Amino acid sequence: MTHRVILTLWRHGEAGAAATDEARVLTQRGCQEVAQLVEGYRQWMVDTAIAPVSSLFYSPLKRTEETALILQGTLEPKRSQVWPALVPGAQPADFTESGLEKYSHGILVSHQPFLSWAIQVWADDDSLLPLAPGGYSVLSVLSLERGGAEVIRHQPDPRAAPPNSAR
Repeated sequence: MTHRVILTLWRHGEAGAAATDEARVLTQRGCQEVAQLVEGYRQWMVDTAIAPVSSLFYSPLKRTEETALILQGTLEPKRSQVWPALVPGAQPADFTESGLEKYSHGILVSHQPFLSWAIQVWADDDSLLPLAPGGYSVLSVLSLERGGAEVIRHQPDPRAAPPNSAR
């Protein structure tokens, strides 16, 4: 990849119990927290002149789809679709920057532990707090190799105060 792109990794909101993992849906609290966080995220994008979201990809599980719909309603990406590679059990090594360069700002909505592992590996920073339900991290990405990205905003917990600046 010849230029940096913005990649936001977003964990689905708080989900309730269900008969199967695939059937778990967001709780009312989960929906509210994601909606509040995405509004703050949208304002941060405006304030810092971050490129608008061009693509939104999410796991095929119900809770990530519901989270993506909340994000989509506020951020209005040009493209929004299921990406089966984002299911639970995904590994950072399974992802490459191939094709990433055509997006100025992409969001991946997925699950733990993949998201926090990916952030730590791509940013080469094991000190970052893991993402709680609804949390996100924004990376400036040159490559999806260890150390190929820089964290520019890390909001690991929707219940915590938003960061004042880059990390």
